[in-house]
Amino acid sequence: MSLVIVFDAILLTALLIVGVPVPLCFAAACLFLFALGDIGSASFLIGAGFSKISSIIIVAIPLYILAGGLMSHGGIAGRLIDVADAALGRTKGGLGLVVIFTTAVFGAISGMASSAVAAIGTIMIPKMVDRGYDRAYAATLVSASSVLALLIPPSASMILFGWVTGTSITACFLAPVLPGILLIGLFGFWNRFYAARMEVTVAAPAKFTAIASDILAKTRRASLALLMPVLILGFIYGGITTPTEAAAIAVVYAVPVSLVIYRDLTLKEFWEVVWRSGQTAGVLLILVFFAAMLSRLFTLENVPQHILEGFMSVTQHPIGLLLMANVFLVLIGMFMEDVSGILLAAPMLMPVMQQAGVDPVQFAAIVAVNLGMGLITPPTAPILYFGALIGKTQLGSMLKPTLVFILFAYLPVVLLTTFVPSLSLALPRFFLGG
Repeated sequence: MSLVIVFDAILLTALLIVGVPVPLCFAAACLFLFALGDIGSASFLIGAGFSKISSIIIVAIPLYILAGGLMSHGGIAGRLIDVADAALGRTKGGLGLVVIFTTAVFGAISGMASSAVAAIGTIMIPKMVDRGYDRAYAATLVSASSVLALLIPPSASMILFGWVTGTSITACFLAPVLPGILLIGLFGFWNRFYAARMEVTVAAPAKFTAIASDILAKTRRASLALLMPVLILGFIYGGITTPTEAAAIAVVYAVPVSLVIYRDLTLKEFWEVVWRSGQTAGVLLILVFFAAMLSRLFTLENVPQHILEGFMSVTQHPIGLLLMANVFLVLIGMFMEDVSGILLAAPMLMPVMQQAGVDPVQFAAIVAVNLGMGLITPPTAPILYFGALIGKTQLGSMLKPTLVFILFAYLPVVLLTTFVPSLSLALPRFFLGG
């Protein structure tokens, strides 16, 4: 590997560490390689960038972002929380379970972990504190649960992975589902453990008929909100629509529900949501543009092959290759969010996965769980910092519960996903055959 590539990687990492916006980091890395590398004309690079952002598949991501914004401000997310709270909130630790489930559902539809932290955290962290939960723990639980957005379909991260690697997007949707369910169970176990050690208040005991009536009333009130994820997933897995078309349906569905039926969203707020979603989508497209250019440059410089050769110089055993790939993915997740991490890591690690005999669909699940763990792994932990900001707490006080979630929930799931192929391949094979 040439010194120019090494210095370029150092430049990219340094810019990410000091907090330069991620699209600008990728742009600087591209300019550095173009200026000092033996690239020649830049016209093919610009074409590589535009070919990616002009893909019909990429349209799904801004649409899911808009759907998530409408859910957050249009009363849909709040009603999902009410149903979960009615069903689970009467047990000790139940409110934590509400956070885990609603964050997973909301994060999946919005497609972004940060959106889930903002939408669910602003509602649930104060509510958890009022009921006796430690504020730092509440912020940690929301942050850790938000990365389920990478695992529970429809996931924007898996759309990008399938698009970058040429893998079936529907199969990529299904691959991380079982790891995600396992992670939800482990989060629930450790939430119960922590809640038992806090002075958490729960609702007074009530008769079964009263509880059932409350659940039924809130379910009826939230019926249209509950129908939204069912509709999206049913259309995708029923073969009725593509993921992109399902994203458009999600927006078309959310607009009248939020504006006309629930009336929790005014026209002014609606345009604000559209504007903010457009800003997020614009930043994302700039990121995709420069990431595609950088990926093409790395390919021309044989960076994926150099990484494979570097790994194989340490060991040629598939288990060793997979362990090194996992460490590589976690490190990437620590420095950048899942979108840029996938755009950078998936093409570079594909030769390593092929050498280790890993199915591309299983690789999708491996990428999702590792990048998710990286997002909450100190010292960088971008989602953890965001959770501390939303929860109005100090990052240092969040570290102990975070390490418990990483070591005793996330890490076991990462290892199982990596070394038990059936965990990620069972659902794609069941629903899609092959």
